[in-house]
Amino acid sequence: MTNEEQLGHLDDSMTEAKRFIDIRDSIVKLEKNREFKKVITDYYFKDEAARLVMAKSSSLTEDQQVVIDKMIYGIGSLAKFLDSAVARGNQAEQAYAEDEQAKEEIIAEGLL
Repeated sequence: MTNEEQLGHLDDSMTEAKRFIDIRDSIVKLEKNREFKKVITDYYFKDEAARLVMAKSSSLTEDQQVVIDKMIYGIGSLAKFLDSAVARGNQAEQAYAEDEQAKEEIIAEGLL
């Protein structure tokens, strides 16, 4: 791989990392937002989850049980998605720093 190709690959990698960093930063900003906390963190993740768990213990048809299970899984899926996106953004930040350093080393060594 030529130096130009290496630099191009690093630029592509850094662009992708910036995207995940931006998504992470947006989620962190959302999680600090008062309305997000009220609707998603407090109501959806806590109150709605508890309501669905309690509803599961009541006399429901099998179809109703399936719907409640899917709703519970949905809550868990959203929480996992947000956590995973933050973790991926953290990893991307580290990768970006490493790519930036590698790019600087290639340029500093005068290999270009």
